[in-house]
Amino acid sequence: MSEVQEFRHILVIEDRKGRRIVSLEESNYTLGRDSHNPIILYDYQVSRTHATLIRKINDDDNNGFSYRIMDGDLQGKKSTNGILINGHSSISHELKHGDTIRFANEAKANYYIIPTDSGIDLFNPDGLDKINPSRVTLTNQSSETMIGKQEESSNTEDQQELIRLASFPELSPNPIIELDWDGNITYVNPAASIKFDTIYDDKLDHPILSGLLTEYNNRQGNLFLREVKIGAEVFEQYVHYLSEKKLIRCYIFDFTKRKQAEGQLRESEARYRAIVRQTSEGIFLAYTSNRRIIEANDAYIKLLGYSSEEITNLTLYNIIASDLTGFNQDLTNVLETKQDFVGQYLYRCKDGSLINLESSVSFINYQNKDIFCFVVRNIQPSQNTGLATYPVFHDSLTCLPNQKLFNEQLAVAIANAERYQYLMGVIVAQINNFNEYKQNNSVELADRLIRNFAQTLQSCLRVGDLIARWDDNKFIVLFPRIKGPRDPAKIAKKMSSTLEQFLQESSINIKLNLNISLSIYPIDGDELSLFIKNSLTTLEQTKTVNNNYGVTGFSISPKTASLLKLENLIGSAIKEQQFFLCYQPQIDTLTGKLTGLEALLRWDHPELGKVTPRHFLRLTEETDFMLPLGLWILQTATLNINTWKKENISPLPIGVNISARQFSQPNFVEMIEKILDQSELPPELLELEITENCFLQNAESAYEILAQLSALKVRLCFDNFGAGNSALVHLQKVSFDTIKISPSVVNQLEENIKYKALIQGMAVFCQGYGSRLVAVGIEKLEQMELLRDLGCLEIQGNLFSRPLPFKEATNFLHKSEYSIMN
Repeated sequence: MSEVQEFRHILVIEDRKGRRIVSLEESNYTLGRDSHNPIILYDYQVSRTHATLIRKINDDDNNGFSYRIMDGDLQGKKSTNGILINGHSSISHELKHGDTIRFANEAKANYYIIPTDSGIDLFNPDGLDKINPSRVTLTNQSSETMIGKQEESSNTEDQQELIRLASFPELSPNPIIELDWDGNITYVNPAASIKFDTIYDDKLDHPILSGLLTEYNNRQGNLFLREVKIGAEVFEQYVHYLSEKKLIRCYIFDFTKRKQAEGQLRESEARYRAIVRQTSEGIFLAYTSNRRIIEANDAYIKLLGYSSEEITNLTLYNIIASDLTGFNQDLTNVLETKQDFVGQYLYRCKDGSLINLESSVSFINYQNKDIFCFVVRNIQPSQNTGLATYPVFHDSLTCLPNQKLFNEQLAVAIANAERYQYLMGVIVAQINNFNEYKQNNSVELADRLIRNFAQTLQSCLRVGDLIARWDDNKFIVLFPRIKGPRDPAKIAKKMSSTLEQFLQESSINIKLNLNISLSIYPIDGDELSLFIKNSLTTLEQTKTVNNNYGVTGFSISPKTASLLKLENLIGSAIKEQQFFLCYQPQIDTLTGKLTGLEALLRWDHPELGKVTPRHFLRLTEETDFMLPLGLWILQTATLNINTWKKENISPLPIGVNISARQFSQPNFVEMIEKILDQSELPPELLELEITENCFLQNAESAYEILAQLSALKVRLCFDNFGAGNSALVHLQKVSFDTIKISPSVVNQLEENIKYKALIQGMAVFCQGYGSRLVAVGIEKLEQMELLRDLGCLEIQGNLFSRPLPFKEATNFLHKSEYSIMN
C-alpha cells in the first residue's frame, strides 16, 4: 500500500476544455497541446510542448521540495508565446503558493501547496464560489480531478465564514496554528491545543513558533518547510506567510513513526550493503536503459582492477569482451521473461587482460528503475584471480595477453566490426636494437626493461583497449571500435613521446628507439590472417607519414594514410558545402509508375574530385561529423521536396537514411518535428530509413522512438532487410511503411533458394500489413523479372536510373510523368 502524502502540490488549470485539478507527484512534467504530454493544455495558441515542471529538492535536511517551471522543453526549444508568471514574462521561475501562470489567451493555471487532509478551499479560497466541495476529492489514485461549476453566491459574509472554517478545520487530526506578524496567536485548532498544551504559556519560545518572526525573506506569500524536534518526537511544519492578511499559518504533521521507520530502513540497507561488499562473489548493477554500471562490490572491483569511481564511469560494453550480439540477446531475454540467466562471458580487466567468468544475470526494479544485477564468479573455484589464466593465454613475464588470446579477441572484434559496420584499429610497437641490449646486459635487466616498457605502454591506452606481447620485442594493441584513424594516431603519438621519455630517463647504455605502425579494419585487410600480416608488414616499411602528429618511426599503409587525410577533410567539406544530394527512383514493375525516391549523399571535393560513398560514409557515421551532416541532409531533402511541390510535380515519399548515431540522440524526435514545422512539409512525404543497428544498443528505447515518429505521421522504412539476424523481431513490434531488401540478398537470389523463400514470405507479409516491399541494387533485367515472379514488385537500382543530382532529378520527374515503362 502506498504511503499517504501529508502535503500536496496542486495545479488548477483553466483552458477551453474547462477547469481541472492536477496533483503533482512526479519529478517532472511537460505541459502543452501535444497529447503525449502528461499535462495537456487545450488551447490552439499553446505550443506542442509549452513548458516543463521540474521538482526541486530544498537545500535543508528535511526532504521538502518545490517545483520550478521553465519555458519550453528540456532540450532548449522555447514555446511560441512564452509564459507569464503573475503577469510578468519569465523563462524560469520557482513557483510559490498562489502563483498564476498564463500560457495563452485561454490557458492558464494556478499553483497551490495544501495539506492532504484539508479541504479543497484551503488552496483556492478565491475560487470557492466555483467549487462544489462534495464533488471534489484528491487521492493518491487520481492525479487529475474535474471541477464542476456553480453560480456565484450572493452572500459574501457567508462565503468568508466558509473560507474561514475551511482554512482552519476544527476536526482536522493535524495541528493547525495561526499567529499575526506581531507574534500574537490568533488561532489554535483542537488538535494543536491537545498536542501543544503549553503553547499559550510559552508563546514565541515554544519550539513550534520559535524563529517564525525572523523569517522576513519568506513574507512574500512563500511557503517553507522545516523539521522541529520536541523531545523524542519529530514534526514537519509547513509555514505560510500571508502578506495581505499579515498572518503566519502553520500546518504541523507528526513524523515520529516515519522517521523511526526511515532510520530502521537505512540501517537495514547499510547492513545489506555491508554484506554485499564483503561477499566473495563479484556483484554489480547496471541500468537496463543505457547499460551504464551503477555500482559494484569490493570483490568485483578487485577482480577487474578498477576503483569504485572508475567502474561507475563505464558501461557493460566497456567491460564485456565476448561477442556483443549474443550478449545483447541474453539481456533482451532477461528483460522479456524476467527470469534469471546463467552464462559465461569474457570480462576485460583494467590492465587489458581478459578473464572468463560465470555470470548470473537477474532483472530487478528498484525505486522505479529497471536494473540488471550481475553475480559473477570464476569458473574453477581454484581460480581466485585472473592470474590463473596466464599460463595459457598470457605472457609469463609481463602478464599481458599473448598471441593466442590476442588473435581470439581480434577475431571477435573483426566479427563485430563487420556485423555493426564500424572501424577497428591495431597498433604494433617494436623496440629497435633490443637484441643488442640483451647481449650486453643481464637477463634480469632485460626482463625488467620489458616489464617497465609494457607498463609504460599500458598507461597510454584507454579503457577497453587490449594490449598484448606479440614476441620478444613487439607489442600489439587492439582498438575494438574507433571513430576514425585520428583517434589511434593520437594514441600513437602519445605512446611515442611517453616511451622516448622513458628510454631517456632509463640511462640505457644501448641506443634504443621505437617503431609504430597503425592499421585500420577493413582498409588494411578484412579477415584475421591478412589483417595481421599487413599490420606487421607496415611496421617494416621505412616510409613515415607526413601529418600533424609529429611521430617519428610511425608508419601506416597508403590506404590508411588516405583515410586519415579523408577524415581531416570531412570537417572542412561540411563547412564549405561540398556535399550534395542525389535521388534514385523506385519503380513499380507492373504499372511502370514511380513509387518513391531515396536521397543519397555525395561528395565533390575540389582537389580529389567525386569521392565515392563507400570511402567516407562509414567514417562519417562513426564520428561526430554525422550529426551536423545528418541534419543538413534532412533539411536539404525537405527543401527539395517543397521545390518540387511548387513546380506541380506530384508528391512522392522521399527516403532519407538515418544512422544509428543520429537515431540515438536524445532530441532526435524533436529535431524531426522541428524540421517538419519549419518546412511546413506534409509528414507523409518524409520516409526515415533505419537499419538493424538502431536496435542494437537498446531495442525497447528504439521502439518508443519509432512510436513517437509514427505519431508525427512520418513514414518509417526498415532498410537493408536480410543482412541481419533479428529483423523479424522488430517487424512484429513496429509498423513499418516500407521494407527494403538488402542488395546482398538480391545478388545471391539466383543461386540461393533460401533467399527466394525469404522474398516470397516478405511479399505475403507486406501485402497483409499494407507495407511496400522494395528490392534495392537491381542491376540486371533477370533480377527484376525473378523478383516480380516472387511477388516483389517495387525495385530500386541502376537498371532504370542511377542516382540523379537535384536538377537532373527534377527534369526526370517532369519528363517521366510517373510512367517509366510502356
